[in-house]
Amino acid sequence: MQSYSETYHESTLYAPRSVGDPIALHWESMPLADKRYVGAKRYPLSESKSPLHAPALADSVQSVAVYAVIRNGSVPDGVYYYDIESQELVNIGSKPMMAAIVAAFPDKDVVAQAEEFYLYAGVMERSVWRFREAAYRQVQVDVGAACANTMIYAKSKGKRVFPVGAFVDDAVAVALGLSGSEIPLAALAVFPENSAVAFNSLDEGVGEFAYSNRSEVIEPGTRYQARFMLQNRGECISDVAGCVKVRRVATSALPGEEFPLAPPKFPNDYFFREIWFLNSRPASLLPFSAVTMDLDDFSSILRWMEVGQFNAFGAGLLKVWVVVFDAMFVYPGSYRYVPVRKSLYMQAGELDIKKFIKCFAVPEQAQNTSFAVIFTADLKEACSLLGERAYRYLNLNAGVLGESLDISARLLNKTARAEHFVYHDSLKKLCAIPEGESVLSAILVGKAIRR
Repeated sequence: MQSYSETYHESTLYAPRSVGDPIALHWESMPLADKRYVGAKRYPLSESKSPLHAPALADSVQSVAVYAVIRNGSVPDGVYYYDIESQELVNIGSKPMMAAIVAAFPDKDVVAQAEEFYLYAGVMERSVWRFREAAYRQVQVDVGAACANTMIYAKSKGKRVFPVGAFVDDAVAVALGLSGSEIPLAALAVFPENSAVAFNSLDEGVGEFAYSNRSEVIEPGTRYQARFMLQNRGECISDVAGCVKVRRVATSALPGEEFPLAPPKFPNDYFFREIWFLNSRPASLLPFSAVTMDLDDFSSILRWMEVGQFNAFGAGLLKVWVVVFDAMFVYPGSYRYVPVRKSLYMQAGELDIKKFIKCFAVPEQAQNTSFAVIFTADLKEACSLLGERAYRYLNLNAGVLGESLDISARLLNKTARAEHFVYHDSLKKLCAIPEGESVLSAILVGKAIRR
């Protein structure tokens, strides 16, 4: 039986002859949530509390709202809203709100003892105008990118970060007083390296586990104003006691000729140091220059995805494809990347770049791509293991890795750009991606033209 996640994902795929969504969405006309918090105490955002860069995949539509529970910090203990426009932390709650947030999570010790506990919500009305029904899955990817942003900078300061994907959704929304268009999607717990909780962690914060919500059932016959709200309801957890903790799936050997990646061009210490000197910049929509990607740069960009953390939200069900067109000493073709083995496995021979760029709504932007990274998943496999919530974990993980790719590429003076409007069926056929896998995100990497 097909899961609702499969149905929803198929309904959001971009088609070349689409004449528009038959269901009229009017979220774009909804009033924005009032985040002024009149009378609340405000504190300037310090360098240690504010991510240095806007998440790369969010396309400047401000689709992510960030909240934080802060203890023993430079501001009084409490719950804060990140006001990015004014660069301030806004105090929106104290101990009762902190306690309500802790009660919504199964790993209560982690939430209650974290010095910084970040909560991320997707802001739907800022994305619906552009992505329509696909806005929900795009916002999930954007939230994953925002999580990676916080994760990478916390790690650069020597802290331990634990992604948290399981919580009672409605309880978090009520505790934070979220509007109807804000959807809580993820959380991160940040600890000092020497904290007892971090030291005694079962999985050392590497996303070893995920929570399955297979016991949750979508209410039959319920009407929603958008298909993505039904998808959200299917992903929600209403009773943490009914969830099952699932260990990450083991990586198996793959058929195909193996191509081991070279060591990173620079160690991770370089990565963590140099990100502080990167300037925020809008995503480039210009075509790439016709240059051959250096082998060291190619390997480094792929291997530095680990800095952002593979399988951050658990289960290891995300599959990574690398489509190579112009990288030094690497045969052009379609490969599966296995991070544990630090190797690519060829699945198809040389591909036609002209056919490849036609898989995107704006082919001109894909010209001269050196290589592409495509994140896929077998939704049937994932949902049978983790319930409908698997779809959220997969998109969050795709966002985490996409943000890591963007920063890794920029450190090496390259550009990694997510393409949102993709003809999925054409891309899968060209790249020899199995029929049972669904494309979640496609990122092109190359050398940007400078003007």
